[in-house]
Amino acid sequence: MELFVSFILSSVISIALIPILIKSASVLNMVDEPDERKVHTKAIPRCGGLGLAIAALSVILLLLPFEGPIGRLLIGGGIIVLFGALDDILNLNYKWKFFGQFLAVFVMVSGGIYLKFLPFAGLDPAPLWIAYPLTVLFVVGVTNAVNLSDGLDGLAAGIMLMTVSAIAFYSALVDSSSLAIMALALAGGIVGFLRFNTHPAIVFMGDTGSQFIGFMASSFTIYLIVDVHQTLNPALPLLILGLPILDTLTVMVQRIRSGHSPFSPDKRHIHHRLLRLGFTHAEAVGAIYILQALFLLASFFLRYKSDSVVLGFYLSICFVILLFFYGAARLGWMLHSVQEPIERRRSFFRRFNWLYKFSKFYIEYSLAIFIGIMIFAMFGHAMMFTQLEMVFAIAFLCLFWFLNNPLKETLTRLSIYAAGVFSCLILNPSNGVDHWLVWGVDIFLAVLLIVVFLAVQVTRKTVFSLTTQDVLVGLFILSAMFLADIELLPRILFRLFCLGYAVEYLFHRKAKEYRPLKLLAMFSGVMILLIVLPGAVSAMK
Repeated sequence: MELFVSFILSSVISIALIPILIKSASVLNMVDEPDERKVHTKAIPRCGGLGLAIAALSVILLLLPFEGPIGRLLIGGGIIVLFGALDDILNLNYKWKFFGQFLAVFVMVSGGIYLKFLPFAGLDPAPLWIAYPLTVLFVVGVTNAVNLSDGLDGLAAGIMLMTVSAIAFYSALVDSSSLAIMALALAGGIVGFLRFNTHPAIVFMGDTGSQFIGFMASSFTIYLIVDVHQTLNPALPLLILGLPILDTLTVMVQRIRSGHSPFSPDKRHIHHRLLRLGFTHAEAVGAIYILQALFLLASFFLRYKSDSVVLGFYLSICFVILLFFYGAARLGWMLHSVQEPIERRRSFFRRFNWLYKFSKFYIEYSLAIFIGIMIFAMFGHAMMFTQLEMVFAIAFLCLFWFLNNPLKETLTRLSIYAAGVFSCLILNPSNGVDHWLVWGVDIFLAVLLIVVFLAVQVTRKTVFSLTTQDVLVGLFILSAMFLADIELLPRILFRLFCLGYAVEYLFHRKAKEYRPLKLLAMFSGVMILLIVLPGAVSAMK
């Protein structure tokens, strides 16, 4: 329950806080102006990182004791946020940025989080005069690698979301709830940020966010290898943080060879090279996601292998990636020679005039039926709602009716997604539910997804198109199917996948429609909150 609360609570705080920061960006002087090395062409707020950092840190503070290594990690993260925010506001000199990073690493190392065991050094702890400098070099290097790779919408955030999710997975393997809670809190903050950062982004994370997630991810990796899961190979951080390390090292080498400073800004990063090869924005980000997924998948299968195998595999992947770019440049290969708009809808489906209204009707009432089933199941299985709690639920619904539409739709989305997760927790064989009913729910949602596909084909107006978030969702579902030891996680991801597309299709239509669905969703959301809240309160104690 703590892991669930950590991720959901951080996501909610991030989603709620970032719009407020966006409106305050000009007052805070946190606006990113375009220049010759940037892809965007208009001023965009760069305060999203502050929102995700506040969400992650506040949830960790609520759920974990502020002591020992955890306390030092939080202080280090706070220092990074402070200097990152000052940089976003005042454009600090790079020396101040490095000062803040070194100070944060010093605090972390003083708490006992450093590279105690090194590759090819056996089981004996490394001497401190070697361990400390390597820890500083690794953490500062990764922090700046993530900062430098944040060049496209959703790029750095998506890579780090995959990375911290892998860290949470490794932590859960050995029942280390503290690191899993921290990693999922950070993942939740990133998910909330990606809600506003998917192309075309309406907010950037700025140095605050990119440095924060880079620092926390590298620190979590060291904590995982050294203190939590000591049987993991000490060279595994190379794979867990594979692509940012490769990108930064290759860019710095190219800059030095051309006689420039290794920290000078340019367009030599992997995402810039993909764009020059004719990749669209979404294709470049999606390709990088897949490359990072390859590194993470290798880390899973090689986690107990020898140092030479891990290092050799990492270098092999890097060699193939660099060889691709070298060959593409020599051959003049382009993915798209001319960028032309693609007609996504087939005329065949438009022949059926009734299909548009039917699809819209079916999606709306299928979601309503699903939510109704969940409300009935929660009443039948939980049996924990007092009269006072039901009065609270009804009062909240009355308040919900007067909220403005954007906030109302956000709360509705969250409630439907929460119902999807709870449907897996409640409607599963371990609770005595027949297998045919569980599979019936999955088939019901699969049919719903097919109808959503048909609805997109017959809708003349562009409702939504494939985005980099879709790539992330697909990668998470595939990884869950291959890596999860239990049936629950893949089922949760599958149901969220189906519900997510159905909800997004509806809510890209007229905002004032679907009132019965919104009320049912919020009623189930309040019920779920009444179930989860006692567990969250006890976890904080």
